[in-house]
Amino acid sequence: MSNFAHGRAWLATVACLAALGCSQSQSATTTLPSGSKGEGGACGGNRVAASDVNEDGRPDIEHVERGGRTYCTRVDMNFDGKFDVERFYEDDGVSVAHERHEFDFDGRLYQLSFYEGGELVRMELDTNFDNTIDTWLWCGGGWVVKAERDRQRDGKADVWERYTEGVMVEAEYDVNNDGQVDKWDSFRNGKLVLSQYDDNRDGEPDRSHEMPLQSLGPADDALRCQSATKAELANLLGRSRL
Repeated sequence: MSNFAHGRAWLATVACLAALGCSQSQSATTTLPSGSKGEGGACGGNRVAASDVNEDGRPDIEHVERGGRTYCTRVDMNFDGKFDVERFYEDDGVSVAHERHEFDFDGRLYQLSFYEGGELVRMELDTNFDNTIDTWLWCGGGWVVKAERDRQRDGKADVWERYTEGVMVEAEYDVNNDGQVDKWDSFRNGKLVLSQYDDNRDGEPDRSHEMPLQSLGPADDALRCQSATKAELANLLGRSRL
């Protein structure tokens, strides 16, 4: 598969995650996956309130207090009796600091979302469900502005992508996994128009391939930066009687 095709497959996986659940096993979240740059620690403390949204006799939402403030909220998104989203708060107990999401319902985390001033600024994704983060996204104004991906599954980024308002404009690749960029792609309206290659490993492109403009097709949709469970979580919390 080409590097560009890998990129499109990755976007499809992100869409699958955003749709909540590429499979349907069950469990609960705790530890951070390998490769995460987030903070550890469980959503633990004194449970101060709980709500049974679907009235099945089991709590679907729990607010947890620590140090006299709301520290985190645990939510059972699929009503299986196990919490699969954890939302942590800033010191004011109101502003969201970060969220942990489990989509495969197997007890492992697959997305971590980080906020500053109420705005989503960074995301980490485990797109192949192997308990290792392989995609890092940076956000600005609601759009993806930068992405790094680990295609070799060795814990290190080997693809670096730059976006303008969610549309990819440039990508760099470490194809042979030697720690140096050896392929560059340029995009127009999200479509690949130019590939350049470093065949002699001197760090500079010495071969290129240009795509015919007439073969590009319509522009790609812009990639928004949003928590995959934002709408569903807001709906559940809105239905809570807490």
